[in-house]
Amino acid sequence: MPSKKKSVVLSVRLDEAALEAVDLLVESGLESNRSRAATQLIGAGIGASAELLRKARELADQVKRLRGEMIEAVKAGRTDEVSELLRRDPSLANARGESGETAILMAAYYRSASVKELLLEHGAELGVYEAAAVGSTQRVAEWLEREPGLLGSYSPDGYTLLGLAAHFGSEETAAYLLDRGADVDQRSRDGNLDNMAIHAAIAGNYPRLVRLLLGRGADVNAVCAGKWRQGFSALHVAAYFGRDAMIPLLAEAGADRGARTADGRTAAEIAVLREHPETAKLLQDEFNQ
Repeated sequence: MPSKKKSVVLSVRLDEAALEAVDLLVESGLESNRSRAATQLIGAGIGASAELLRKARELADQVKRLRGEMIEAVKAGRTDEVSELLRRDPSLANARGESGETAILMAAYYRSASVKELLLEHGAELGVYEAAAVGSTQRVAEWLEREPGLLGSYSPDGYTLLGLAAHFGSEETAAYLLDRGADVDQRSRDGNLDNMAIHAAIAGNYPRLVRLLLGRGADVNAVCAGKWRQGFSALHVAAYFGRDAMIPLLAEAGADRGARTADGRTAAEIAVLREHPETAKLLQDEFNQ
């Protein structure tokens, strides 16, 4: 009978150079985790691993460059370039930007449907935020079943699940999140907008979602707190984008026409400033009824 191989757990102290080599091996994809990378270095002999370290550095630099190219191509909607990068390295479907945003989330942000579909075809993984943005209710549900605390969480760039679903018109996903108990007035904390789902739905131009959110108790006079549109209520956001279909919904829900932004402008003044004369007239007519 053949003897069984014994496995021994060792504790090894590595110097900074060896630790760098371990991390580079993992980052570049040569090894799947630190333990396997350390084992390879030990097998090669730490002192004899200079060539391995050099190769790992070169590969890590190449991977970083390709990831950067992928994110930029996704942002610009360059489908052909994204396709070529995926041909060269299929793992780039899950590339992340410097702030942790994924390629699929960037495709949603920049409204590039063709790039989004291409990434999905190449196996882009849907985290809970990506799933909310692309309207994959089933995937969102799977995440929340495993980790219920994600319901009130924030994406790496500061957006809520409900806010992402609202901004990209994922009505089914938004309804599911509300049914699960999502706070309809939870504020994002991205720094630029710091808004609620109702502002996001108006910006995205989804009247049905606005109606849904209002029906679930969204505060029609809640204001954005970020640096881009500070003090903007839902009515101000509608005026800013010229969302005429939203005005009657907001008026019926009790929107305050006299409310002013942080720099003192009413919704009608915002509409005029943004060259939406029809919206400005509608604001006047709707609130004079």
